[in-house]
Amino acid sequence: MQDFPPIQTERLTLRPFQADDLDFTFQHFSDPQVAQYLLDEPPVTDLSQAQEIVQFYLDSAGKSYNRWVIVTEADGQRIGTCGFHKWNKSHQRAEVGYDLSPKAWGQGYMQETLHAAIQFGFVQMKLHRIEALVYPENVRSLHLLNKLGFKQEGALRDYFYLDGKFYDHVVLSLLKK
Repeated sequence: MQDFPPIQTERLTLRPFQADDLDFTFQHFSDPQVAQYLLDEPPVTDLSQAQEIVQFYLDSAGKSYNRWVIVTEADGQRIGTCGFHKWNKSHQRAEVGYDLSPKAWGQGYMQETLHAAIQFGFVQMKLHRIEALVYPENVRSLHLLNKLGFKQEGALRDYFYLDGKFYDHVVLSLLKK
């Protein structure tokens, strides 16, 4: 069995990366609005960087990470990605990460996505703790995580370094209840 199979929600399919996701990956991760708060890596600037991302996620079976591509059921549009990183099986924890195309903002897609991913994490991955790291100025993301029950634990000062500047991040977590 694949560690991270597709997940179906009411309006979305979360599916593993496929080789034909190259153009989407390039367009998505080179969009300044998408990259604005993704401060752990520089924005994608050429197709070879997008190819590296796709290749990295093509086979996540047995690995400590995954990434699903978020696809709308209505029209099959790829609108973002979501997944887990730093999966530590012995400590039953992982970090969730996500991003969404601006055309899909404000429609509840990421809440629906994260709800499904969190359920998957607690049930299939047998997690006890799901963490999220968020840039403090990403107010929409902080609001969404709070709405989903995540609790802020503190600040990670100068946590990421990008383009000659350090960036603080807030750490939040959700515990299985």
